[in-house]
Amino acid sequence: MSHHTSQFCPAPIRPVHSAYVAVTLRLADPSDDSLVRHVRLLRDCVALSQQRWGFSIDAAVVLPDEMQLLCLFPDADFGTHGAIKLICSAFDHHLPTHGGSVWAAETEVLEIADAVAPLRREFIEAAPVRAGLVESAGDWPYSSAHQGAAQSGEMGVAVA
Repeated sequence: MSHHTSQFCPAPIRPVHSAYVAVTLRLADPSDDSLVRHVRLLRDCVALSQQRWGFSIDAAVVLPDEMQLLCLFPDADFGTHGAIKLICSAFDHHLPTHGGSVWAAETEVLEIADAVAPLRREFIEAAPVRAGLVESAGDWPYSSAHQGAAQSGEMGVAVA
């Protein structure tokens, strides 16, 4: 017996589920350090995107030319790409004295299983050590691993 869906019978609605999503955004120019030079602007752009798309951030690190986030979206199929686009376009729009987009053409977006999320958090927070910027992850001021940095506001990437 074949299964037939009538045009009068809508497809079942997929239940909404929260999902971890790992996002890596890179600048087109690897020698550019705009992300750390303008970390407050980047933080505001992320906060704006959070307000619009309703996601939380479990871990974050901002390197000179790269930002990595571990986000929890209400539904991984809804909002992830819109949130990324808003972060990038807002940063581009408000970046002083820069025309065009500073971002690399490709963005890494991975849905992460709940069981793997703690490992991804460790991976993200260890990025400055892997990059040779610090000896200990907690020494990098632009990371959720950094506990001593003064924070401004309550939203956005929890980095200095």
